[in-house]
Amino acid sequence: MKTKNVDVYRRILKYPPFSLSRKAGAMNIKHKLEKGEIVASCAEHVTSEDAEKLYALCYAVQKNKTYKVIKTEKFDEIAELTANIWDIRKLTNCNDDMYIYKALDRITGIKISYNFGKKKSSTHIIHVVKFDQNTGEINVLMPLDMFKNFQIKALSIDIEKYSKLSATAKNLYGYLATNSGILFHEELLVERAVIQNNRKCNDQTALKKALSELKKEYIIKDFKISKKDGKRQVSVEKY
Repeated sequence: MKTKNVDVYRRILKYPPFSLSRKAGAMNIKHKLEKGEIVASCAEHVTSEDAEKLYALCYAVQKNKTYKVIKTEKFDEIAELTANIWDIRKLTNCNDDMYIYKALDRITGIKISYNFGKKKSSTHIIHVVKFDQNTGEINVLMPLDMFKNFQIKALSIDIEKYSKLSATAKNLYGYLATNSGILFHEELLVERAVIQNNRKCNDQTALKKALSELKKEYIIKDFKISKKDGKRQVSVEKY
């Protein structure tokens, strides 16, 4: 069976800056690290459904080699990615051109801040999105460093499988794709999958459902949830 693998910057997969649902108000997603944290913030919620539109665009650009480095007055050197809306449609099973455009445009609002003690920095995933409704052409201006990371510090995910998953399973797929390990603390997977329910039982149910989806789509072979020293852990059997 042919796969449609797209290279995605591993840090975006490992610490997904995407919400599970669209809500009113600002979005603020935190991932705690041993010596710091990563925070994604935006004026509105950006979901993993929006992310799949970005990954589909990256797949089309990667496949057709439709990118170039350009200079602008505002951003200096950046990467310009070009794709046709039809390519994104086919990969994501979405026939609403304006929804695809708006999904990409929402991602321009995400600011990712890295805080590792004294080392602090911030970045955007993309700067600007332009869409020509007459030709179906989409142009995305991406920070050059981010584009290089998509190419150099990347891991592959199957965009067709990704598109079929629920929001929770999408984030979980990305996280598991970045890790070679097979044993994980349940609370860590809950955080990385951006499950934000208040009651613990809901978190556990949502995680189990997402893992079952990954198994159904042949992304993982199997999983088992157990308890050790009073803490719940998840063992994942991978392909």
